[in-house]
Amino acid sequence: MIQIIGLLIAVVWILMEVVYHYQGEIVIAPIKGLMLGALYNADSDEEETEHIIQILFLVFSFNFIWFTEN
Repeated sequence: MIQIIGLLIAVVWILMEVVYHYQGEIVIAPIKGLMLGALYNADSDEEETEHIIQILFLVFSFNFIWFTEN
């Protein structure tokens, strides 16, 4: 169990560094209920692409959002 928590902390730390590099934002929010999972989404338009990575771990949602130019 401690290894899983350590791995989750390492992944969140790496994602925080990536988002900081691209000058994005990080949103940490509590959720009602228990969830476990991850989501990646990329929305493109003519000028830029919005990337979103969402990691759900028990009662916390970690959202990493950044933009890249096309």
